[in-house]
Amino acid sequence: MRHIFTILFCALTQWTFAQVQSCQDIVFPTLNSSLYQGVYFNDLRWDDDHKIITVSFINGSAFLQNKVKQYAVEWSTYANLRFEFVNRPGADIRISFYPGKGSWSLIGKQSNQFSVDANTGRSVNGLNGPSMNYGWFNEKTTDQEFRRTILHEFGHALGLLHEHLSPLSGIKWNIPKVYAHYMQTQNWSKEEVDKNVLNKYSVTQTNGEYDPKSIMHYPVSKEFTLDGYEVGWNYLLSAGDKKTISTIYPKSTTTTTNKETPKQLYRISGLTYGDSIWSLTMSKNKVTNAQIWRTRPNFPNAEIQEFWNKGYQISNLSYGGGLWALVMSQGTGLSEQVWRTRPAFPETEINTLWDSGYYINSISYGNGLWALVMSKGTGYTDQIWQTRATFPKDEIKEYWDQGYHITSLSYGNGQWALVMSKNAGYQLQLWRTRNYFPKDEIQELWDKGYHITNLTYGNGLWALVMSKGTGYQSQSWRTRRNFPSAEIDELWKK
Repeated sequence: MRHIFTILFCALTQWTFAQVQSCQDIVFPTLNSSLYQGVYFNDLRWDDDHKIITVSFINGSAFLQNKVKQYAVEWSTYANLRFEFVNRPGADIRISFYPGKGSWSLIGKQSNQFSVDANTGRSVNGLNGPSMNYGWFNEKTTDQEFRRTILHEFGHALGLLHEHLSPLSGIKWNIPKVYAHYMQTQNWSKEEVDKNVLNKYSVTQTNGEYDPKSIMHYPVSKEFTLDGYEVGWNYLLSAGDKKTISTIYPKSTTTTTNKETPKQLYRISGLTYGDSIWSLTMSKNKVTNAQIWRTRPNFPNAEIQEFWNKGYQISNLSYGGGLWALVMSQGTGLSEQVWRTRPAFPETEINTLWDSGYYINSISYGNGLWALVMSKGTGYTDQIWQTRATFPKDEIKEYWDQGYHITSLSYGNGQWALVMSKNAGYQLQLWRTRNYFPKDEIQELWDKGYHITNLTYGNGLWALVMSKGTGYQSQSWRTRRNFPSAEIDELWKK
């Protein structure tokens, strides 16, 4: 991958075929169109001394504005700049919510030089109009769509262009079908189709790799390619997106006597009970967020509500040794979360919440209850669950082949509960089952670049799931007969 810079205005408009969206690049009339194939990488990146990018809203409800604030900041986690939302004219980025006008953004620092006339789509000098628009957001928009579109448009605002136009993509277009489709649905000329879909940027406008998982890549239907190649929806920043933006806007690695580089600390990423021991997994990520844990003999509904009110979300829930163990974290990226407890497996509750746009985070069993946690803002695009009396190896293989990954695996009341999701962010995944704690298997797969993403015990077996593409920097595990409170506190400080 690596993304592409150019001096263009990107307009995103909705259309009906397979819910794919098209994006039209329009060269500024004040600029030389011959630059289209030859812009250097850094032409539109924000200057090094512009670390704070101000953002204001021209219109839109508080609900829509808060959604933008919620998701845009994900970019600043990986870039050496931050967005400051202000209530005044002349901000660097000015956002409108004009319905039916498409979703688009100016590219990079063009935003604090030009505005766009929303009626004509033409650029004008000055900061009196919008530099970014969201044309189909409303109170019924899903969190998945909010996240995808906001991340995409703010990627443009930081200087990135469309990944499908990379010269390294190797997409073999069925050119007659592409022309026919865009001419019919978008009323584009042949030249416009060439510019927006078929032409490639020069290699000098890339970082040398192609990333089909990029948030800047649009879906590609297999009907438009000669070899059946296709790219589905991307809803999250890919590992390549994070690497690219941190390369373009690198964070300083030097320290001074007055300011220290923030330390990466371990946080709980897995906690389960089985075979009379607690198993604790803790991981380091690029960003360290606040985390709490609580243990209670009864289901911790009061504690969940207390920390929801403080901006935490459930990140782990398990039962063992007569205790419910609750872990809640900040900075999860989740927008809404619910839990349900039922004596029987909560099939009805899952289906009802799926219909409302929630996805399963975890299913656990303890003290005669199934505990279900579901959230919005997971980034998942599809999800399945299965319950089986024996370990569901065939079901795992079946859904791996369809592009799903294991996102929850537990055992309770005589059955394995498997949850697999699309767009989980993982690249590769493996599982192992052993009748002993799989410490050697963990070390073996650590050495190959995998990290623990699920570890559970049931029916005499430890079930280990390890994945690549987790974003973890390092990982550690502990097993203890008693709840590992001292070990958690120890690793939290490291």
